[in-house]
Amino acid sequence: MNNDQFGWDDIKTQLPPPKRILMTLALAIVLILTVWGVTSSYYTVQAAEEAVVLRFGKYQGTSGPGFHFKVPFGVDKILKGEVKTVHSEEFGYRTLRAGVQSEIDYRSPKCVYEGTVLTGDLNLVVVAWEVRYKIKNLQDYFFEVRDVPNTIRDVSQAAMRLEVGNRSVDEVLMTDRSKIESEVAKRMQLVLNEFKAGVHIVKINLKRAIPPAQVRDAFSGVNRAIQDRDRIINEAEGQRNQKVPAARGTAERAISEAQGYKAARINRAKGETSAFLSVLDQYKKAEDVTRARLYFETLEQVLPKVGELLLIEGGQNNLLKHLDLKRGGIR
Repeated sequence: MNNDQFGWDDIKTQLPPPKRILMTLALAIVLILTVWGVTSSYYTVQAAEEAVVLRFGKYQGTSGPGFHFKVPFGVDKILKGEVKTVHSEEFGYRTLRAGVQSEIDYRSPKCVYEGTVLTGDLNLVVVAWEVRYKIKNLQDYFFEVRDVPNTIRDVSQAAMRLEVGNRSVDEVLMTDRSKIESEVAKRMQLVLNEFKAGVHIVKINLKRAIPPAQVRDAFSGVNRAIQDRDRIINEAEGQRNQKVPAARGTAERAISEAQGYKAARINRAKGETSAFLSVLDQYKKAEDVTRARLYFETLEQVLPKVGELLLIEGGQNNLLKHLDLKRGGIR
């Protein structure tokens, strides 16, 4: 559809030149307002984002991902933030190029200034750490604190210097690194909650903690000595853990055997005593008969083992002694 159907060309030709210019300008203004109104009446929020809606500068609400309408002509203003993305701030180093072989700067004056910290025993260490955080409240993030990233940087440096200042240089370099990470995260979260910064500290990564370059060789020697000491202690502990249980097992086995032998001897002695007492009771009931029976029972057990016997009645001195040489003599 063109302008000839409405007679615009005839109207413009009939109008004086100044009015014709004003008419064209008015049509252009209407067209511009129409395009502006259409293009400013909607907005799109990505999957990882949320958007804050302001109407004449006043907060109206927060919208999630998707396609949304708003009052056009700049009446509603939209502020977007990536609430599902983990943001990071680097201290004591800068990542110049990320990838499989990342390029990291530790030596620039700003990095050295950020990372140089005084310990509790008045030694200097150079630390590098990363703060990872997420936006949890977009309204607070935009309206409660003027510059949240710089606030996070200030709070993180204060918390790290406080935690390192409460520890010795050995604890910072070796033993308390995980504790420092957790304590710095807790302190930062408390302060940022008081500021209503609208962020959640996900993790503190202590990338490295080293002594200054001037004393690094001395610290390396101390660390090697400590490692040798720990290795010797661990080896000794290993040998002890091997030998002590074996010795305990041998001792327990000997004790068990002794207890078993003791119980067996006691039971055997009790049994023999009971048998003897029962025989003694029977003996007392008939001493002559029992004595004769025991005598004959003993002979029955002994005589079969003797072999041939030669019985000589007492007082017979006139008998001829006989030596049986074929049988090896008389027994």
